[in-house]
Amino acid sequence: MKDTPDIILVNPWIYDFAAFDLWARPLGLFILGAKLREAGYQITLLDALDPFYPSLPRKPRRRNFGTGHYFRQPIPKPSLLGDVPRNFARYGLPPALFQQELRRIGRPQLIIMTSLMTYWYPGVIEAIRQIRKVFPHTPILLGGVYATLCPEHARKYSGADYVWVGEGGEQLLHLIKTLARPRGTKSPHPFPVFDLQRQIPYVVLTTSYGCPFSCKYCASRLLRPRFRQRDPEEIFQEILFWHQKFGVKDFAFYDDALLVNFQGHLAPLLERIVSSGLKLRFHTPNALHLRFLTKEVALWLKQAGFVTLRFGLESIDPKTHQNLDRKVQIEEFLQAMEYLKTAGFSSNQIGVYLLWGLPEQDLDEVWRSALYAAQHGAQPFLAEYSPIPGTPLFSKACSVARYPLTQDPLFHNNSCFPCIREPDWEKIEQIKLSVRKLRTRVSQLGTI
Repeated sequence: MKDTPDIILVNPWIYDFAAFDLWARPLGLFILGAKLREAGYQITLLDALDPFYPSLPRKPRRRNFGTGHYFRQPIPKPSLLGDVPRNFARYGLPPALFQQELRRIGRPQLIIMTSLMTYWYPGVIEAIRQIRKVFPHTPILLGGVYATLCPEHARKYSGADYVWVGEGGEQLLHLIKTLARPRGTKSPHPFPVFDLQRQIPYVVLTTSYGCPFSCKYCASRLLRPRFRQRDPEEIFQEILFWHQKFGVKDFAFYDDALLVNFQGHLAPLLERIVSSGLKLRFHTPNALHLRFLTKEVALWLKQAGFVTLRFGLESIDPKTHQNLDRKVQIEEFLQAMEYLKTAGFSSNQIGVYLLWGLPEQDLDEVWRSALYAAQHGAQPFLAEYSPIPGTPLFSKACSVARYPLTQDPLFHNNSCFPCIREPDWEKIEQIKLSVRKLRTRVSQLGTI
């Protein structure tokens, strides 16, 4: 009889118009996996998004620094989103391979599934449906972003036996212990379970949990109400472990506020990295706060090996910041760009996110912001606004949206531009194309 795990951790499919692996890992699930190992559970991972699965019909293309594509299969677009002139797809393993993996692993005592974007719930539902075909009587526990932000919808439609809302602390471990008994397996290490993956192209980590700010469009405080920072030495040991044991060179920070309390938090970590002589690459896909970027900070980031810097500019319109976040002024952006260039960063390493699709937003403002960023040596990246239940901006979004946002999480999909009553799809695509051209030009020439 084969040795089956106590628990299978499942990362479900993405059902969407587009998806890309930009250092995208289910860190919460992997952190929970570490806690389960410490409690004596034998666990394994079934990643429905695995781009390295050997039996995929075709191999997804990979890009720089561990990023790349997922395997993609076109599927019918949900009828609720029929007005969006784009193709829909399932990203990840074909269902037959997903079932094949379940049978290979064997029936566990418990299955724990994560969930990310609220509007990706069809992938959760399908994954649970496929699991039921193979293990009809195994309990399934669902957690993550969708489960936390839309708990009633998840309880009603997901098919999970248990829906966990919020962070995974001692109460969650207590529930798990009532559903599965650990066999006393010794944990190989105390870090998130990236080693359960078929390959480790990069590791994502967080030096803090939560965020001290209250941007009206962000769900950070709903997911993690309390802001707390980890010990810098503990983080350094985590980085060192993955580099020495598995040869990992690319690390992406998932912090919402990485530069907060720089001298007491990030600076000691960067000092350890620099003094160790490690040749690593660091990336900040979740965006840094421009306000905290000083000359000293820029120099430390450069010395430590940061190669992908993303900042939250959002807009150059002061009224937009006044209404939404108050987190940056144009003068602070210009000063930050000067510090970064002085420290030795090139324009192809510096990017700023610009929010668009906001309630009552003028799309021409978006183009002006992109042009301004490019003129000052930063690559502009468009970030479509997704209405998030529970955030301060959600009620405003509901009042202007062309969809009934409270009726189905599919309507939260940012690719649909739900807060634009009558989308001019031709203009939207033209702005996307023009901004891509700006990025190319900035990357090649340093400005436009």
